[in-house]
Amino acid sequence: YTYSSDFNRDGQTNDLIYIPQDASEITFTDFNYGSVATPNVVTAQQQSDIFFNYIEQDDYLKNNKGSYAERNGAKMPWRSQIDFRFAQDIFVSAGKYRNTLQFTIDIFNIGNLLNSKWGIYDQVNTSSILVPTNLNSITPGGITAPTFRLQTDRGNPVSETYRDDDSITSTYYMQFGLRYIFN
Repeated sequence: YTYSSDFNRDGQTNDLIYIPQDASEITFTDFNYGSVATPNVVTAQQQSDIFFNYIEQDDYLKNNKGSYAERNGAKMPWRSQIDFRFAQDIFVSAGKYRNTLQFTIDIFNIGNLLNSKWGIYDQVNTSSILVPTNLNSITPGGITAPTFRLQTDRGNPVSETYRDDDSITSTYYMQFGLRYIFN
């Protein structure tokens, strides 16, 4: 889990976040997640509530409150995928040679064929959940505390670690094959 910008000003945008214990350790600012024409203003208090709900739904963040996130500390959830292949050979004589006609069917992610909740791939909504809003006002040893907003996720503040990946990665698919093998 990282900040969305170069928070410590070392020239890299991979700064690990501090995971606050409670709302007294972080300050949020109001932010419009919509547009000027269609505003979607989420108040600082609403973002704070969303953020601490986010922490509670994420096992890694929940278990590491009050410390900095570790590099590669959070892991993706386990995903199981079972593939199936069936091949049938039919032998054909062509003169004095025996050739083979092979029919195949491959079913990828067969678990998803059997149950729509199996074999689903989880996609990370964002690893940079906090966006500093007053980065230019903060000076080393200064008295200005950083303020934040939540990262945008599909037009709203990010509220969950994962969502289902609605691509071919999470669905079953089949492939049929026909092959003639010369001997």
